[in-house]
Amino acid sequence: MALPQYIRTVDPSKVTALLRMLNTVLALNVDRRKCNGCGVCVTACPKEAIARGPVGASLKKDVESPPVLVDERKCSFCGLCDYICPFQAIELKVNGERKLQIVDGKAVPQLTYEEVECERTGNKARKFFKGKITIHPDRCPGGCSTCADICPTSAIKIPKPSKAWEKVDKISIDEDKCIYCGACIIACPGKGALELTREEVMWSGEHTDFWDEIVKKLTTKISS
Repeated sequence: MALPQYIRTVDPSKVTALLRMLNTVLALNVDRRKCNGCGVCVTACPKEAIARGPVGASLKKDVESPPVLVDERKCSFCGLCDYICPFQAIELKVNGERKLQIVDGKAVPQLTYEEVECERTGNKARKFFKGKITIHPDRCPGGCSTCADICPTSAIKIPKPSKAWEKVDKISIDEDKCIYCGACIIACPGKGALELTREEVMWSGEHTDFWDEIVKKLTTKISS
């Protein structure tokens, strides 16, 4: 068997990118039961090794493709995606044990967060962003509920009028529940209908310039 060996596997519950070397096996696992396709890992990855799949269709089980895929040949197995995932859906293992060198080496600080219930999956999400979501109703497709359907914390609702003649907003957002993950932005089919601005990443402790660059990427405005 020639080394190094690169392997990618995709099954209904997990996506794995694996690098096998002489004395070391690095495995990056994405738990599809927890992943919401929010794209935080895609944005943060310093090697651009993670790509989005058909997020909305994947989460609705309309297609078999996962919401994200990892390119095992581009991946440096640094573990940043494991560290930064709001849903703890990604795990880096070194020879079978979870290990994050970027944490041990203090390249990244300690995230400060609160936990928010993910009503759709029953899991917990970490809220370590402060920000805002801007809605452009004129660009929002009528009759579409994709953002509400895939929102992991049920922060987005499609209001229904109590009377036939009552006019209501197309979308409402509960800012207490919203963790500013960006899943709604990625899945929205209306170009420019939603905008996400992460104004702050909450953290404390030592870090290197590596972290400063990641924060800059994560706080760049994104839109659907």
